[in-house]
Amino acid sequence: AFQTAISESKVTLDDMLGKVSVPLAQLPERGSAFKSTKNIEKPQVMRKHMTRVIEEALSEDPSVVYLGEDVRHGGYYLVTEGLAKKFPQRVLDFPPDETTLMGAALGFSQLGMTPIVEIPYAKYLDCGVDMFYEIAVQHWLTAPDSTNAKQKRGMIVRMQGFDRGLFGGNFHTHNSLAHIPPGVDVVCYSNGQDYVRGFRHALWQAKHGRIVMLVDCTNLLNLRHVHGKDRAWEHAYPTDPTDMVDFDQVFRYSSVDATSETNPNQDDSTELNHQRARIAIVTYGNGVVTSLQARKGLVDQKVVGGEDEIDVIDCPYLSSVPAGLEKMLGDYDHVLFADICKEGPGSNVFSSMITSLHQRGSLPESWGFVGAPRTYNPLGSTVTFLNQDTIEEAMAKLLNQC
Repeated sequence: AFQTAISESKVTLDDMLGKVSVPLAQLPERGSAFKSTKNIEKPQVMRKHMTRVIEEALSEDPSVVYLGEDVRHGGYYLVTEGLAKKFPQRVLDFPPDETTLMGAALGFSQLGMTPIVEIPYAKYLDCGVDMFYEIAVQHWLTAPDSTNAKQKRGMIVRMQGFDRGLFGGNFHTHNSLAHIPPGVDVVCYSNGQDYVRGFRHALWQAKHGRIVMLVDCTNLLNLRHVHGKDRAWEHAYPTDPTDMVDFDQVFRYSSVDATSETNPNQDDSTELNHQRARIAIVTYGNGVVTSLQARKGLVDQKVVGGEDEIDVIDCPYLSSVPAGLEKMLGDYDHVLFADICKEGPGSNVFSSMITSLHQRGSLPESWGFVGAPRTYNPLGSTVTFLNQDTIEEAMAKLLNQC
């Protein structure tokens, strides 16, 4: 064995970085037979779309299984409500033991199935984190190369019970993302429409061997309004099953239209009626709604002259800098990164992104960072989460420095 090891070619850093996970699978072509149903589909809250896209996944592929704790009864947030009746053999309950749950998911993937694993609350991943890292390492060890052309399935990990909430204190409203092993794709969507398209992409990549973790913000599940009773956070279900959001895509919320979006990978000529703002707030998940509310607050306080001066950029992919974000940042003079995770080491995702962007020379001269306070979340209060006034104060400070 020693002689074999000595005779083998030496491992290089490029080899290791290139094999941290299986390559991203090319997306299927968009279906031409589907027509827009924007005016037909009734706009719904995010939770309804989440249930529907999971049902879509189970219906289209018998190799997909859904695992969790009390998921046969709808799960802790009713995301799987009614699915066990339709798929009694593939919606499976496990005891409250996250290590066993993650280990079972690994077994399913090794058998050629595609597991979707629900972690009932984000903090509970700590209990199964050793197995979570083991899964990442196992997929790294078995990533296909010239001698191993066969790749087992990956999986989706649905981590819910994240960020703002009143129930259960810190253990049920956790807002730190400390566990992101190399090769794991982490995404956090802000609305139901993007969630559906992002989930489809996550499932597609999982079927081709990648591990994708979806982080679901509790506050968004049943949210309807951004300002007053505007129902701006209800969206129509995207019915084309080939309609997906890839990891490089970010979304631009411009002017006063809280539901507009822009694909930065498209040519700028496709961005109709978009006047460039000079200020941007980069965020994700629940931070998108909070930032949209802060934008209005900054106008009310006369920090800026109008909402058209500030764009909110939704950056769902959190494992590294999305290409769409890096491309878009060049449009702005001032950028504030608003992270819904806690400030400080080992807690948030934007700190490392900012470092990478700075090293590449992709940040404007005027930029800032704000996150949730570095403390624990009490029962019955939202004071320790990233709030509207926190973003407003950080933006005012950033602009006053210039």
